[in-house]
Amino acid sequence: MKKERIRAKLIELQQAAISLAAELQACERNARESDNELFLELTAVLDAFENLFKNLDPNTLDKSAKRGLKSVGAIQRKLTRLLEARGVEKLEFPDAHAEVGLCKVVETRATAQAEEGTILAVVRNGYRRGDRVLRPAEVITASSIREADDA
Repeated sequence: MKKERIRAKLIELQQAAISLAAELQACERNARESDNELFLELTAVLDAFENLFKNLDPNTLDKSAKRGLKSVGAIQRKLTRLLEARGVEKLEFPDAHAEVGLCKVVETRATAQAEEGTILAVVRNGYRRGDRVLRPAEVITASSIREADDA
């Protein structure tokens, strides 16, 4: 009788452990997804910084504005380091070819100077965290001149 109660209690505890392990996995998955959403939103802030620096000519600014721009640059670097410390990396294309899943081609340009599919410009950076792509890079790629003539 006592053995049966102990066995029943053991089974009950094992079932509770299995249930808690599944609940923990679900919580970890939800936390990862929540982190990824936050990191994706922060990449939009990086985009804003990049646009600011791309559209401002420091040579046209007075001393005070240059100091302010330098401070804004420090904030951008700090945000970049924070994201990198959390495993968020900017997508790089060392061979300059668009990769399915990592790139979204937003435009193609006919050119004889580059092989078809070669990235001519990155319109918007892409980011990954671990093996998950948070946002594909938006790119302009080369197309063959013949394709452009056929269009």
